[in-house]
Amino acid sequence: MNFPIAIEPGDEATAFGVRFPDVPGCHSAGDTYDEAMGNAVEALESHLELLEEEGEELPSPTSIDAHKDDPNYAGCSWEMVSIII
Repeated sequence: MNFPIAIEPGDEATAFGVRFPDVPGCHSAGDTYDEAMGNAVEALESHLELLEEEGEELPSPTSIDAHKDDPNYAGCSWEMVSIII
């Protein structure tokens, strides 16, 4: 499954934040962009595994285009992360 992620810019004092528009309650961060990307995969896998264990319905991924114009993600860069469930 491929999920879009919104990456909030970081700097020397602030981590790069990662938000998952299609997965409420899931978020991650990293001190560098690459670290944020790696942590995003781990956070998403863990979050979806927990939902599955609790018998919750797994969210369906959408495209980046479905979210990129949302003002809640202004200033974010976009990537897709791929996971196997």
